[in-house]
Amino acid sequence: MDTKTVEALISVGDRFVGRAPAFEVEPPWWQEVEGITRHLDELLGVPTMVLRLLHADEAVIGRGGRAVYHVQALAEPRAGVLNETPYDDWDAILAPHPLRATWAEVDGPSRLIAWAQDTIGPLDPVQVKSWNLSSLIRFKGAWAKATSRFGSVDADIIEHIHRYDETLAPTVLATSAADRWSLLAHAPGIDCWEPDRPTVEDVVSRWVAVQAALALEVDELNAPASRPEDLGDEVSRLLTVVPLSDDDVLDVKRLLSTLPAILNELTASGLPITLVHGDFHPGNWRSDGTNRAIVDWADSFIGHPAVDIQRLHGWLPADKGEHAVEVWAAAWKRALPGSDPLRALRPMTVLGRLVYACMYQRFLDNIEPSEWIYHQDDPRHELQAAVEATRASGW
Repeated sequence: MDTKTVEALISVGDRFVGRAPAFEVEPPWWQEVEGITRHLDELLGVPTMVLRLLHADEAVIGRGGRAVYHVQALAEPRAGVLNETPYDDWDAILAPHPLRATWAEVDGPSRLIAWAQDTIGPLDPVQVKSWNLSSLIRFKGAWAKATSRFGSVDADIIEHIHRYDETLAPTVLATSAADRWSLLAHAPGIDCWEPDRPTVEDVVSRWVAVQAALALEVDELNAPASRPEDLGDEVSRLLTVVPLSDDDVLDVKRLLSTLPAILNELTASGLPITLVHGDFHPGNWRSDGTNRAIVDWADSFIGHPAVDIQRLHGWLPADKGEHAVEVWAAAWKRALPGSDPLRALRPMTVLGRLVYACMYQRFLDNIEPSEWIYHQDDPRHELQAAVEATRASGW
């Protein structure tokens, strides 16, 4: 499914002005909104901004089907193009929610844009993404990003990274820590969905070198923590909130009984607790053929660095995945000659899944119910995958 069917409820400020005719748009991912505003700008004759997802049919979780959005028009729309029939539930849509993202509020995207333009001037904004984790606005040569109250702030994390590698992440143009806003220079090139060997070697080895350095100052980082030693308590909590079958509950409890042995094996690898990117797949790398950078730091957290190589290995084809592991292990051996990085891989097949189960539940705990649909099955799926990995690894 390559498209989604969009229904847009349009307001000027908080005043409902009508419903736009449904339309198909690419790409199918619900949080991708550039095509939505492009269509609506042309239809309405005024700039528009997507505020939030109100409903989505579960054709495939996260994509496709019918998606209903609250869209703010930044001026009065062209007459005669909207169905102006009053919307009975409009007051409910406008009702405040304590977990609503700031950019999902009326005028929220406009505030982010105005802040960015104070630094870069009156460049035209293009809204690229809006969902419960972040809002992303593109300008010529720059990106403005707002991140959730429960994640990391890109610019803050990047400034720590730049102390050890000035080009591994985009240049920071401005930061508002209070608002959790970042303004970053555009990283040239293309996303590295199919990275060549030199790109894997460059990005992975440089990131490991930074992680090794940051391990010595991990307490200075303002990022969520998911430390291995805390996973037992965190997963036990998941058993009380994640909808699981009775068999699933028994399986997870058996896993918890083996967790000490799994954690001991991880500790024996000798790798430190440090900053973890959190979504370390090659689509979050940028390359122009010479310069390479890692982007999207909002999911970064304090934890075990093998989480990142586990994520990367799962994204790459088998031969490239094995090459990435070799590069990663060699980089850690250079940074910590007494370590045994490969020893972390077997326990991380289980622990990585538990880390993501806890992370997805943290998302659900901190977003309003209308956007649970993005993540609502993820904790259960990750717990089930952790159980399967435990069996496959022979714990």
